[in-house]
Amino acid sequence: MLKIGLEATRANRQYKTGTEWYAWHLLQEFKKLDRQNNFFVYYNKFLSDDLLKGAPDNFYFKSLPWPFRKFWTHIRLSWYLLWHGLDKFFATNAVPLITRGEVIVTIHDLGFFRYPHLYHPLERVYQKWSHRLAIRRAKKIITISEATKRDIIKYFPKTANKIRVIHLGWNEHEFGPLSPAQQDDFIGQHELPDNFLLYIGRLETKKNIQNLIKAYKQTSRKWPLVLAGRPGNFGYEEIQALAKDPEIKDDIILMGYVSQKNYPKLMACASAFVFPSKFEGFGIPLLEAMACHVPIACSDMPVLHEVASDAAIFFNPDDTGDIKEKIESLMTDENLREKLINNGAVRAKNFSWAKCARETLKYILE
Repeated sequence: MLKIGLEATRANRQYKTGTEWYAWHLLQEFKKLDRQNNFFVYYNKFLSDDLLKGAPDNFYFKSLPWPFRKFWTHIRLSWYLLWHGLDKFFATNAVPLITRGEVIVTIHDLGFFRYPHLYHPLERVYQKWSHRLAIRRAKKIITISEATKRDIIKYFPKTANKIRVIHLGWNEHEFGPLSPAQQDDFIGQHELPDNFLLYIGRLETKKNIQNLIKAYKQTSRKWPLVLAGRPGNFGYEEIQALAKDPEIKDDIILMGYVSQKNYPKLMACASAFVFPSKFEGFGIPLLEAMACHVPIACSDMPVLHEVASDAAIFFNPDDTGDIKEKIESLMTDENLREKLINNGAVRAKNFSWAKCARETLKYILE
């Protein structure tokens, strides 16, 4: 019987994006998968009820209060683990400075190495330091795509033999197509147009929203563009200014943060999904769009081909003319949309959180 440590600070956040949902889903799946080993789940201050719900007797939860925004894992958790040993510690992002036992870590992407200009300078410094520590301390590294594996080996060549690629999943209980009546109801409640292009995620330079707006301006604007999500760390002011351009401001809807309750419905109501990111470690929204039977146009990069395959059309994220052409084709070509929808429905079945968790736990226990 092993003592396995897990950190739940990301899973415990109220407002979740990709890495937080990854941590949340793995913890929920681990509860179902292993009733033999002892799991010690550490978190900062208060724990949400959904993380406690359904936990079997071999899961133990420990609050480790910490007043600062960063370094909880590096310092506060380290101090605790210095006196409480584990056989294994699995981190979904950052690792403690000190721990006893084998360390397993997930590296989601190395964007701050490849595209440092897309990050706020302080965030870039912190992420580089934290990831170097994690990669050097880990006995095993999990990464979420073959593309990220190549990046890790490029910057840290000695890690090649300890990396395993495990793809992410999507929430099968929440994402799926809606009936016409359900779509009409949601669209009416939120005063949305009958047809619209959707982007959902952080509104920041890394996600390339500036080029998306510039490209959209060049289209026929047959459908409005809905930008849903919170302001990101870098570039939001510029995005706001572009969206207020008098020529297009009536065709762009800034929705702000969308609750997890409404997110799947918003996705299912979209006529097309646009994902113009400059860099990604994976791309969960592509899976969610495919599951909702929504056609996709996204950036032409290896990792998004790895996820979407033949369920998307691809554009050069640095070429607003190319983005414009692909968006226009989605708005005007019904046969293309139908083809992408059918391909996506098949493609989405290759991914699930249950599969991700099984493969992850297997690697942790090896």
